[in-house]
Amino acid sequence: MGEKKTLRSREERSGNLVSIEPYDNTSGAYYKETPKRSPTNFGAYMTVALVVFLVVLFLGIYDFFQQIWKAFN
Repeated sequence: MGEKKTLRSREERSGNLVSIEPYDNTSGAYYKETPKRSPTNFGAYMTVALVVFLVVLFLGIYDFFQQIWKAFN
């Protein structure tokens, strides 16, 4: 048997089926990604609705008592 040769690098070997040249199929896809906005939770909408409701309620109660006060004076 012959003397064992040191293995050559893949580049030097013949008969490669797959090209060893780097191929980057994502090179056209490099762009700055815009951060995604987190979806607003139901709780945020509920909080706004509750605050608006309470403001309208207290303004209604205030107006009601004002009219009663004017009626008695």
